[in-house]
Amino acid sequence: MDSNSEVVTIIRSYEDFMPYCKFQNEELHDTYQIPLYGFKIEQFKVCVNDKKGTIKIEGERPVDGNRWSRFRQSFKASPDVYRVKDISARFQNGVLSLILPKTKPSTDHTSNRFPFANTGLLLRIAPALVVMVAVGGYGIFKYFTSMHVIGS
Repeated sequence: MDSNSEVVTIIRSYEDFMPYCKFQNEELHDTYQIPLYGFKIEQFKVCVNDKKGTIKIEGERPVDGNRWSRFRQSFKASPDVYRVKDISARFQNGVLSLILPKTKPSTDHTSNRFPFANTGLLLRIAPALVVMVAVGGYGIFKYFTSMHVIGS
């Protein structure tokens, strides 16, 4: 090697981003779908920790020159809810799918989305809300119709 040669170190510039994550609740398993367009399978990794019940996904890819794009995402996968050892991942058409098999099949798909649906609480609160809106609207109507314009 020539003594006059220089060692050039290229410093990477990272652009961190948080990928969109779509969650699907199904009877036998739940699925996380994460679009990672532009990534190749060798540019990210998925790690499942059975003992902690966590899933960690991280990846990086070159964008342009010394600019790189990277992300880190983690999820909780409770062993009470999921068979953590059976969690699987699939990368197809730029979308990473994580399949989390459930320990017990869920029979009620509305319980997570509508917490009041099973208790009937919504039906007990709705009439009171209607009355409050009606009384408030009547009060506002009376207030504005009782105003007089002076000196027009």
